[in-house]
Amino acid sequence: MPHVRGTVHGIAAMVTLVVGSVLTNTIREEFAVFERVAVTTTRLLVDVAELPISEEIAAVVVPVGVLMGVWVFAYELQRLSRAG
Repeated sequence: MPHVRGTVHGIAAMVTLVVGSVLTNTIREEFAVFERVAVTTTRLLVDVAELPISEEIAAVVVPVGVLMGVWVFAYELQRLSRAG
């Protein structure tokens, strides 16, 4: 059943990207500190690292990365609790 697990993770990744984008925009509008983090991240990824991505995508990278990290961490904890 690895194909089912892969499908679930693929769908979860897509949902996480959408939710991350919405959360990023909402949080950016409400908190000035998050706006600074988004601007700094964008500057680092686009200007300093010279990655060929748009500024809108660069501003979403960190929050979506955090959400994906939480998803993987929760999944691995769940797997460990079943194995033990």
